Amino acid sequence: MSRFGLPPDPNEKKIVQAATKEVVEVSRKYLDSSLRSLTVLDVGSGHGEYSSEMSKFFGKVTGVEPFKEAYEVAVKGISKKKNLKFFHSKIEDFKSKSKFDLIVHLTVFEHMSTPQKGFDRIFSLLKRDGVIYLTAPNKYWPFEQHYGLPFLSWLPLPLANLYLRLAKGIDSYEDCSYSRGYNGMKTFFNQYDCEYEFILPFDINSAYIGCDNDQPLFSLIKKLGISLIRFHPFFWNFSKGFIMVIRKK
Repeated sequence: MSRFGLPPDPNEKKIVQAATKEVVEVSRKYLDSSLRSLTVLDVGSGHGEYSSEMSKFFGKVTGVEPFKEAYEVAVKGISKKKNLKFFHSKIEDFKSKSKFDLIVHLTVFEHMSTPQKGFDRIFSLLKRDGVIYLTAPNKYWPFEQHYGLPFLSWLPLPLANLYLRLAKGIDSYEDCSYSRGYNGMKTFFNQYDCEYEFILPFDINSAYIGCDNDQPLFSLIKKLGISLIRFHPFFWNFSKGFIMVIRKK
């Protein structure tokens, strides 16, 4: 199932497993604790695929999902998982007495109409020296990543709505319209008492970047982009998306 009404991706299981592997590697590198001792919060947990996979590795995983239908699907799939719970809530309204070692924020930023409220709450739920693992699309990548339409994310919302309606018969782009570019992401997180870095995947050949797409042109673009980013961070401006590790001071 797709999180946002798009057709199911035949590679979704591979992507979930590959993404979870990246989260595990980040935890090993940035958190000085065994995986089984770590508590994880999955923000925007959708149908629960990622939370469920992460529960195989971490001590306790909590998913928070604002869309009721997606939340209900997640709850139906966890009857035998004692270390996994889901809550139906916006992150800014989520109440918890516990704080978390790791907060996972996978392709949710572009759906947040009030990101500052959301991240104010996220940072308050994070332990000191805890880590946020975030992925987000680049607003300025030529092909918008939810609908595949060229330059859709570049347009003002009224024009984007019209474009999407004509091209796909979908009335509103608003839910996916809050992505930012490289400088926009830096500006946003500069307002918090945190340290952050943009990182490349540990496994650059996994389904996690490219949905298992092995077409020659795609592979060439991916390899060139990674080489340029390694040469200089300026080239993050032209990346398809971002992976960030954010540590609370």
